[in-house]
Amino acid sequence: MKGFTLIELIIVIVIIGILAAIAIPKYINLQDSANRAQRDGNASAVRAGVSLYYAQTAADGSPAFPTAIVGALFADGNVPDANSGTYTWTYTSSDGIVSTN
Repeated sequence: MKGFTLIELIIVIVIIGILAAIAIPKYINLQDSANRAQRDGNASAVRAGVSLYYAQTAADGSPAFPTAIVGALFADGNVPDANSGTYTWTYTSSDGIVSTN
């Protein structure tokens, strides 16, 4: 006789189920980590731009932080995030601080 017994097939299905139960939560956590890294990277890019603007104005003799930040990624202050739909960042022009929630 050729083929597999019913017991062997059930064992294989159970093993695949166990592996899937372990892998799916790890994959979801990996996506959350990637979204946080994207948020932090974008905020760091804005911080670098603010620092560069301050350095350029300081070199001209009148150091100041930009009064407003407008960019393609941050035009409305929100960037997509898988957990909450968006995350919000704020910029304080008096001290040049960029923060995210």
